Amino acid sequence: MVTDIKNFIIGVLGSLFATFLTTYIIHFEQFEGSFNFKEIWSIVINYTFLIYWMAALLLLIMVRRFIRNRIDKSQTPYPMVLSIGGFHEAEFNAEGHGFKWKAYADVKQWDRSMNEPLDIHVDRVKGPYCTNDFREMKVSRTYWGRYKYKCPKCGYKRILLKNAWTLKCDIGDEIEAGYRDKVNAR
Repeated sequence: MVTDIKNFIIGVLGSLFATFLTTYIIHFEQFEGSFNFKEIWSIVINYTFLIYWMAALLLLIMVRRFIRNRIDKSQTPYPMVLSIGGFHEAEFNAEGHGFKWKAYADVKQWDRSMNEPLDIHVDRVKGPYCTNDFREMKVSRTYWGRYKYKCPKCGYKRILLKNAWTLKCDIGDEIEAGYRDKVNAR
């Protein structure tokens, strides 16, 4: 998609430049050695089709930048300090947002009578992994700034507005909320 849009823009600009040169080559021959910027500028101003295309291209670039900035601002911020944990009391395989995930958690509170966790803290989430073959997804950006996740083997793909870090935070929160909901249901 990105290469198609880039090729389209290059083609349009090349066509406009060629049309401009072939249409107004007569005006350039009239300069007779003296190269005056005002005369060239008046030729460009008279060629309104070129100005319309430049304005449309400028508008497209500005809209693209605006959309990408809005998507980037909606992401979960990265932490200032990362902790390195070694031992985790619980390990989960989870699914969410169309992917598989591996989550590692520490138990905050145990139910002593049934010997099961009441509250957990998800310390680390790994993924996203493909739902078909559990391979790690490759992440890239689309032209408009969305995140494209693609499995390198089977070709499974998803396009989302969230980056991998935001998805990991969402999955961790969903797992923790599931335990809190289970405790409140009793």
